Amino acid sequence: MYDIDFSIPWLVTHYHVIGAINLIFDAFSIYLIVYKSEKIDNFRYFLLNFQIACMFTDIHITFLMQPVPLYPLMGGYAMGFLATRFGVTLHFCITIVVFLYIYQVASMIVCFVKKNQSISGTLTSFSIPRFLIWFLLIFLLVYTVTVVGMYYSLSVEESKKMKFVKENLPEYQSQFQALPNFSIYQANSMLFIMVIVAVTGGLLAFLFFMAVLYNIFRMLSFMKIQMSANTYKRHRAAVYSLIAQFATSSVCFLPPISLVFVVFFKLPYAQVLVELLLAIACTHSPLNVSVLVATFPPYRAFFCRVFLRKE
Repeated sequence: MYDIDFSIPWLVTHYHVIGAINLIFDAFSIYLIVYKSEKIDNFRYFLLNFQIACMFTDIHITFLMQPVPLYPLMGGYAMGFLATRFGVTLHFCITIVVFLYIYQVASMIVCFVKKNQSISGTLTSFSIPRFLIWFLLIFLLVYTVTVVGMYYSLSVEESKKMKFVKENLPEYQSQFQALPNFSIYQANSMLFIMVIVAVTGGLLAFLFFMAVLYNIFRMLSFMKIQMSANTYKRHRAAVYSLIAQFATSSVCFLPPISLVFVVFFKLPYAQVLVELLLAIACTHSPLNVSVLVATFPPYRAFFCRVFLRKE
């Protein structure tokens, strides 16, 4: 027997508040990259691409989607603008989130590749071959299309949702009919295959990322005596800043992964845990922008000069 809570949770208010905060942080980061990045050449456009992806993800989750879980059922409904105004289902909204999350990570990996090429210059021994870069881009494209496509096929079909409710949750039929929309998932072979594909592809991308990162540090160590002190510090600060931002991406991915374990193992106070995990996942942008400002000297200097009145 399921014990499903259909009351509107505090999470909806959180979406509105954190969504507004996210927009402020996102706008500030874009301003910094566009107007305060004169010394980082065209690398700023790659960083800008990542920040714009973060902004679109924030807007989609906190304003357009606003997911509400129906624990312990593998499903939920959406209360955002797309759902209430256009009848877009939670499943379609989450499919967009899956695409945006993958695109964010892919954009960050491309930032590291660009930084590697920028530092290496004419040193072909440290430069990533062009064919390998094309292979990475094609791999990321195929991985994105495959995972997004497989996820889209997981939900119970629209025409069969109420039939599923009547057969498995007859006591909640009226509550489901009253919802503006809802999506239900079942643990089946396609879900298992998708998880295997997503994890395997993610590990391969992570290994490539680690290889690029190792090459960057090896190159910085080799070129330290050949670069001016300012150039070396600028490159090193940019790399450390990228690493810190990459680490903050775990705020996006760890909560959804933890959510699966909470649902699967039916932990105590799971409803509250599920809502907290979703709330934490929405705090990525404030954390990411704070890390960006704290770890990148030009942005940190601008912040201190404007907001702390320090020269």
